[in-house]
Amino acid sequence: MAFGQNVKYRLAYLFVAIVILFGTGFCLCYAQETSKQPAEMGELKLEGKYIERLILRCRDGQTERFDQPAEIIKLPAGEYQLMESRLKGGYTCYASGSNKDWIKIAADKQAELKVGAPLTKTLDVKRQGRVLQLDYKLLGMGGESYTNADRSKPPTFTVYKADKEIASGKFEFG
Repeated sequence: MAFGQNVKYRLAYLFVAIVILFGTGFCLCYAQETSKQPAEMGELKLEGKYIERLILRCRDGQTERFDQPAEIIKLPAGEYQLMESRLKGGYTCYASGSNKDWIKIAADKQAELKVGAPLTKTLDVKRQGRVLQLDYKLLGMGGESYTNADRSKPPTFTVYKADKEIASGKFEFG
């Protein structure tokens, strides 16, 4: 008899445990479903041209990638930072750490991002005695720095003194 009662109690405990676990699991699933409310969406207007790919990083670490983005793109509300911009012709900007500006996307207001073409060639010249150090940069609309994946045709330069050419060469990548 004791064995029979012991089995009954074990079956009763097992039944109660199953009911509790099933109920808890159901509540957790319901809580997860209700927490997945659709995020408020905002708009970001891209000021530049010829953008083939745009990657933005949200403050929470998630990334949003846009291939062939339209002039206005929709994003969940939050703050974003430019990670990468790729333009037609192979020009790429990797903005890891160089662009510290955060773009705030709100549901009630359109944000703007200046990125991409037109590109501006810049040259920073520093004199060290008789040596000139030339630093070439290709800057986008927002001041982001671009490089070209095609390394076969580096930018060239020519130095003149009055009308006389005194030096010329090619820039090295890196």
